[in-house]
Order: sequence, then structure tokens, then C-alpha cells
Amino acid sequence: MRMMVVFEKGETLRYIGHLDLMRAMQRALRRSGLPIRYSNGFNPHIRLSFAVPLSVGVVGLRELMEVPLEGGVTEQAFQDGMNAVLPGCLRIRQCRALADGFPALMSLAAGSRYLIRFPRSAESDRAAAGFEAFMALEHYTAARRTKSGENPCDIRPFVTGGELRKGEDGWEIALETVSTAAGSLKPSLWLDSLRAFTEAGEFPHIIYRTAILARKPDGTLVPMEEV
Repeated sequence: MRMMVVFEKGETLRYIGHLDLMRAMQRALRRSGLPIRYSNGFNPHIRLSFAVPLSVGVVGLRELMEVPLEGGVTEQAFQDGMNAVLPGCLRIRQCRALADGFPALMSLAAGSRYLIRFPRSAESDRAAAGFEAFMALEHYTAARRTKSGENPCDIRPFVTGGELRKGEDGWEIALETVSTAAGSLKPSLWLDSLRAFTEAGEFPHIIYRTAILARKPDGTLVPMEEV
């Protein structure tokens, strides 16, 4: 049995790296007393896996991991047991028991949705003013970091949609990206590219990942927990 777990990694933890997050979850699982399945051998450990690691500096509102279980436990009992031992900035939002034949979450990942929020200023207003023109480009080359180092890459195919919204205190951009054979796009690189295109200087901002996407049989992208 496996449990799909939707959790939130709050703003105060956005600079905590993926390995530290994994260790925190493993400790919480051990403290929870839930029937977690461990690996065999001399050094048993929890075979915990995440759908897509979250970039450092990004807030995760609906992150996904899967947890192997030894015995039956209800979705609500799992959620309550974990939230009882997790800090307030790391909360379980939803659980779903998976059938044995359900694919690994990592294999389903097809994209992400982000929300980028930033206050109004001369620099952020300049970036916002050029948003539509930037989104209208068919190609935009930026230095993208890969396993082989930084290489020039056309980042436009990674972006399937975006919307700029103006609030009372600032701006927010809703962005949808996809994973391709070439990998995926970090939202920070997209924002740096928007700034470079509009010749805007740096401005404070917070990036939220609002959903990890999977592709339905008809090709549409939906939050993975809805598949």
C-alpha cells in the first residue's frame, strides 16, 4: 500500500533544501507511529519519494510525496498522525491511498503552476509593463543550468501560459510550465529573463508553486492529485 500525500512547505521554510526536507519528513514519519514500510537489509530506511523536488527559495503550496505503508490506515488517520508531529510551517493538506498498480508520482510529472508575487516599484512596474510583449515572443534564449553546466537554451517552449494581475499592493503573475525531453524550467530563471527583456532591475518577490501537473489521456494538464 502507498499513500499519496499533498503537503505545504510554508514561507519560513522556502530556503530549506530538498535533502533537509526529506530528512524532516522521515523523522516525522518515524515519530508518528504510523505503519510505515522500511527497506530490508542492515540499514533499514523509509523509501520516501517526491513527485518533483522544489527549488530552494520557492514556497510549495501543494507538494506531493508518496509513502509506502505496511498495513492499512485511513487517509484521515494518516493526515492527523503526521500533522500531530510536524511544525506549523509544514502541513499535510490531503492524502489519498493508491492502488498497487498506480504509477510512481515522479513518472507522472508533466509540469508545474506557479504564482509570483511582488510589490509595486519602479523596477517591478517596468517588468510588468513588458510582460505581454515577453509572453508574445516565439523564442527566448537564456543560460539554463543543466548537469553539464550552464548552456544557452530556448526557454519559451517550457511556458504554456501566463497571466499578469494587478492588486492593491502589487503585482502577481500566474505561470504554467511543462516538462520536456530537455528537462524543466525554474521559475526564477523565467523571472530573470523577464527582467532582462524589460531591462528592469532587481525587485523583491516570492515564488509559490501552486500545483504539480500530470497529463490526462486527452492531453490536458491537471493537478496530479486529481488524476
